[in-house]
Amino acid sequence: MRDLLHDTALLVTSLSSGGAVRNAARFRGRCSQLADQLTDELAHRDCPEDVKREALLAQCGLLDEVALRYLPGEDRTAWETHPMQVERFSIYDAGRRVIDNVEARLHESSPDVELLEYYAAILGMGFMGRTVRESDAKRTALVAALDTRLQALRADVDHPFLTDTAGLRISSGLRRLAPWLLVALACIVAVAVWIAGSRVLDTQLAQIGPVKAKIEVSQR
Repeated sequence: MRDLLHDTALLVTSLSSGGAVRNAARFRGRCSQLADQLTDELAHRDCPEDVKREALLAQCGLLDEVALRYLPGEDRTAWETHPMQVERFSIYDAGRRVIDNVEARLHESSPDVELLEYYAAILGMGFMGRTVRESDAKRTALVAALDTRLQALRADVDHPFLTDTAGLRISSGLRRLAPWLLVALACIVAVAVWIAGSRVLDTQLAQIGPVKAKIEVSQR
């Protein structure tokens, strides 16, 4: 599943490495296109409904955070009023839900490995969710726990035959890594800017709640 984040990683990388959002409407259109692509691919792979929902929610949460980091002034305010998570799920608390989902999956006796790898990619690209209001240590611990669980699960699955050659093992490893190289690059770049952007994002995310409240009051 993590290979489905290829184009999302391209977008995140382009902004994290010094890019800028020059046209908010076009950026919104691109984010919607990415969400549509993910939805179609998940359906094509016949993923369970809960997995499809969690994967799309995590992508929307990531795109919302990216938008709040890089959109200017009025465009940022407009996005806060109607983020991707509202467009797709009619919620304002994707940050909490995604992290809750990660923690819940970690505690399953037989979790979906591909979904855990997908979550690792989302976190690697800088997604913070509710951890933006918590200590850096908590987010670091969550990432470490996810990595540890994935290593254990992969060890249970990978049982190389004694007759395997080194060349075959290397080839197999490269085939597994190939679709993930770009996402890994995005993760490295995103981590480099994560600390600098966390305070700004904290302020912007905190405004989503009040904006929601104002909207509800005005609709009464």
